[in-house]
Amino acid sequence: MIDQALQLVRDRLNDHLRIRFAVSEDLVSLSPLTDVEGKPAKEARNRLVLFMVNIARDTVPRQRTARGAAPTLQAQPLHMDVYFMVASGHDVDLYPEGLKLVSAALMFFQSQPVFTPQSTPDMPQGLSQLTVEVSNMGLEEVGQIWSNLGSRYVPSVMFKMRSVMIDASMTTGIAPTITAPSQRAEAETV
Repeated sequence: MIDQALQLVRDRLNDHLRIRFAVSEDLVSLSPLTDVEGKPAKEARNRLVLFMVNIARDTVPRQRTARGAAPTLQAQPLHMDVYFMVASGHDVDLYPEGLKLVSAALMFFQSQPVFTPQSTPDMPQGLSQLTVEVSNMGLEEVGQIWSNLGSRYVPSVMFKMRSVMIDASMTTGIAPTITAPSQRAEAETV
């Protein structure tokens, strides 16, 4: 569900920015800023980059069983807070463009802090509501995050997305990405 929630947010932000700036290409990518070798990711170049920073259990109490009701044997769903960053991956000569897009992203989330199936018809099944709010951080926290990411600071803002629900009983299956047949599978068929 986390992947679907972040893709939904990316898509809605892209739609908003395309209309606002009258462009046809995507201005936001869901990607790390750097690849595994620490080099700038090509998907992040001269775009806003949306990437996950942390996942934490949502500590706000949820619906409880009615008094006197029999306890259920089924595990209760997990409600997660997903912290994500929107950062400018713009080259130095396009720095002002990056700042403009970060500002536009802030305005988007300020004007649309709640995503529901009514306001977002393409919301994936299993997501009933997402709220997005700015996550305030002090200068030391910002420095620690960028240090942990192994990157230098770029214009960015951290958001907290609540409540991504993880419920194993709702999972119908996970389809892995197949890139090539495994040698083991080939050996078993022979």
